[in-house]
Amino acid sequence: NALSRREGLTPAYRIHGDAVSWNRDADGYRLPTDAEWEYACRAGSHERYANGDDPGRLQTVGWFGGSAGNGTREVARLQPNGWGLYDMAGNVWEWCSDWYGEDYYGNSPRENPQGPDSGEYRVIRGGAWGLPKGLARTTYRDAAKPNQRRNDIGFRIALPVQ
Repeated sequence: NALSRREGLTPAYRIHGDAVSWNRDADGYRLPTDAEWEYACRAGSHERYANGDDPGRLQTVGWFGGSAGNGTREVARLQPNGWGLYDMAGNVWEWCSDWYGEDYYGNSPRENPQGPDSGEYRVIRGGAWGLPKGLARTTYRDAAKPNQRRNDIGFRIALPVQ
């Protein structure tokens, strides 16, 4: 919200104590939805990973168990995906705005699904530095409690296209 205000944009979030709600009409910075995150990771393709279908090539775009050492790495040290986005795989899980629903996509809207209305966990995407490469598939999603503190979760901000 502070970055949105600084740039003259309408903040995306309303904060009332511990309650946070998303103003979907706002033009300010926000977390991507689960579907937006996957779309950005795939970069217009239908490949299994951020840089193709071969898991052996993942070390060129992401930090995982074995290649990352014992923690996070500086962003943009490896190759970007097809749209020039760095670190869409590995390094840290990335928060998405959606509540996690294990079977949500079985009945979700086909275009621009935005997750369940509520839940206990939020979606995280991308895998992380201490995990095997297989968890970095473009379609793999996991969940974490919003108040959970972990050293393998970060975030990426999105700016809606107007």
